[in-house]
Amino acid sequence: MNWRLIVKDPQKQPSEGTYKDWKEQIADECFHQCVYCSIHENPWGGIDHYHIDHYRPKSIIRFKHLENDICNLFYACPVCNKFKLNDWPGEPDDLQKICYPDPSITNYQTLFNLDMTNYSISSSYISGQYLINRLYLNRPQLVYERREGTLKQLGAQLINEITTMLKNCEDIAIINKALTIINDVIQHLSKRDRIRPYRLADIRKP
Repeated sequence: MNWRLIVKDPQKQPSEGTYKDWKEQIADECFHQCVYCSIHENPWGGIDHYHIDHYRPKSIIRFKHLENDICNLFYACPVCNKFKLNDWPGEPDDLQKICYPDPSITNYQTLFNLDMTNYSISSSYISGQYLINRLYLNRPQLVYERREGTLKQLGAQLINEITTMLKNCEDIAIINKALTIINDVIQHLSKRDRIRPYRLADIRKP
């Protein structure tokens, strides 16, 4: 689980264009990951496969004026955005009611609890429970990603423990070999979180 509070600043409203032109800015603001499930864009093939989500749906008449308001625009994976569509059960003024908490006000990390036995999430908040069910936040891909992230953390801890053991071990050949392999696996897995497949400008050339 890697949800983060999204900082939205009205002063960063672009002076020209529409929301379709601001995808790079929105992706940056949202750390290049889905605000709802927290999955990074990389496993999906990059920014061109992610969506701009109108938090308050532009298809609802009373929110039409927010269509190009930067504070109403977030970054979402195609699955979460498809499940959300134009759903808007109510204003997010109480986490204990059915609603979509505003990702720029509520850190979703506080909404969910992770079950370490099966890597599913639950919530003690009605809004969190609604998100889990409506957006299918325990779908297999997300469970896999949570398990992978946890294993990377445990692997890093193991490396530190083995390094400490090496200081008091005379026959260190096997331990050194194991340490090298574990470290290589962790470093390789970590690269996916840091490398973007491409920038939007790279594939949308005139």
